[in-house]
This record gives sequence, C-alpha cells and structure tokens, in this order.
Amino acid sequence: MGQSLERCAGALRTRPACAAAVLLALLLAGCAGGTRLSVPAGGAERVAWVDRPAPEAGRRPLLIVLHAALLGGNEVRGELRLAAPAREAGIALAFPDAAGFVWNEGSLVHAVPGGMAAYDDIAFLDALIGQLVAEGTADPASIHLAGVSSGGMMAMRYACTRAGRIASVAAFMATLAEEAEQPCRPARPLPVMLVAGTADPVVRWDGTVTMAGLSVLQRRMSVPGTFAAWQRANRCAGVAPPRQLPRRGTPGQPDVLLHEAAGCARGVPTRLYEVRGGGHRLTTGGDWTLLGLLGRSTPDIEPGELLLDFVREVQARR
Repeated sequence: MGQSLERCAGALRTRPACAAAVLLALLLAGCAGGTRLSVPAGGAERVAWVDRPAPEAGRRPLLIVLHAALLGGNEVRGELRLAAPAREAGIALAFPDAAGFVWNEGSLVHAVPGGMAAYDDIAFLDALIGQLVAEGTADPASIHLAGVSSGGMMAMRYACTRAGRIASVAAFMATLAEEAEQPCRPARPLPVMLVAGTADPVVRWDGTVTMAGLSVLQRRMSVPGTFAAWQRANRCAGVAPPRQLPRRGTPGQPDVLLHEAAGCARGVPTRLYEVRGGGHRLTTGGDWTLLGLLGRSTPDIEPGELLLDFVREVQARR
C-alpha cells in the first residue's frame, strides 16, 4: 500500500481524484499481520500475506481475499478479522498484494492512471495457488476466492476464466465488466456470493464506477445485471422471494435483503445481499464527516463472518 500511496501522492495537487483515492485508502486501512510469502510471477516478485492452520493439519481449504484499490493484503486482513475464526475452522488464508493501484482484471485497469495493466494478475493468482498447494498448505480441490471492490472484480474475472480451479467466488461492492467488452463463460457452475449497497458512491448500483464519487472512471454491469449473469452461468431456474435479514442496528441504518437464486445446476448457491442504503464500506465504524464520503454501512451483516460461513457451507456440500 505504501508505494501505491507514494506514487499517487505526487499527483495530489493536479489530480483531485487521486487525492480522493488516497483518502479512501487511508480511511479503509486496517491492521497489519500475517506471514509474508514471496511469489515469483511473470518475472517479478509478488507478495501475499498468509495465515496457515497448524502444520500438522495437512492440506486445508484455502480462502484468498483480494483487497480494494490502493490498499494491500494486510489492510483487508485487518478489517475482516478472519485470522482467528479461520484458524479454528482449519481454513488457510491468503491476502495477496496487487502490483498497481487496482487489480488487472482486464477492464477497469485501463481506466485508472498508473493502474499497472502490464501485470498479469490471472497468472499471479495461478502462481499463488500453485505455491500454497505445493508447500502442503492448500487443498487444490478447496480453493475459495473473494475480493473487495477492485479485488471483487478481479475475483470474478478469475472465476470466469478459471472456474475449474476454484470452489467458490465472493465479491463485495463489485460488478462484472460489460458482456460485450469482457464475456464471462465459466467452465462449470460455481457457488457465488455478491454483497453490494444501493447507495454506493464508488461502485454504484447501476454499474458506474467513480473515483470516490468525484469523477466517472467506467461503466460496468449493474449489480442486478451481475447477479443475473451469474444466474445464467449457473443455469438457475429463477429467484426466490427476497427476505430481510434480522436487524441488529437501529431502524435508520441500512438493512439487508437476501436474494437467492433457485434451481441452479448442481445446487450451487447463488446469492446477492442487497444492502439498502449501504455505501462503499465493509464494516461499521465511526460516521465522522470524511468517512461519510463512502456512504453508510450496516451492522446487519459482519462481512468476515458472512464470508467464512459461505466457505464452510460450500465445503459442507462437497
């Protein structure tokens, strides 16, 4: 994260959008931790932060989480607070770092100055998975991939091209690129979980991507369109009536509707959590003025808990 912020900081006076992006990164940054893993990929050294179960546990399910733009693996690791519950569940974790401001999923990266489109992040994730399997940490049949914002876009792109290599995909505050630009043709039905806010100012419900709400970067599929695309990919028959999750907060805070596809091939879960009134924030926290630029969060779901429950559910179905 530090190098990305330094590169952007030099442009703060001339690029207000870049200043907003730095602010976004600082607001979302979490705690450090994890074991640093060096991953050779594409002739360069890439980095991931790994939490392994006890060595005697042998190969275990692996959950890889891709961070949002301008952050790093350790930042999303700290915000999701997955290390302790994943260790108890016997699940290994990996939080890789992007090489540029955003992940190179082949679409958004071209709209971001300095986005590092030269880096092949599909190959990087291939290498990361291969290395953790080879060292005996990860079960190759139980690789789960998730991402936040730009990381969610990358996670879905990997799922579109490498569905045979992963067991599930989850994306928070992210949408697919337009079908005409970047078709998604996964090789098999895949468990999918989407979480998005209807009032997100960064990755909007209608698919518009902005720089902290200040300037438009790209237009992608809408959130409902992304959910529909995964229903088609999973050959689902329809969608069950939405149901509201139990309230944990006050009546004025965003609530959550769960949309569950029905009759999907192989019974794979295909879900959208619609955070009504939710913004571009994973977790609840102080609602001070600058943080308000990202919109509101909801206490009705705990993202780390939701993600881990999804992985455990998929594992139980196997």
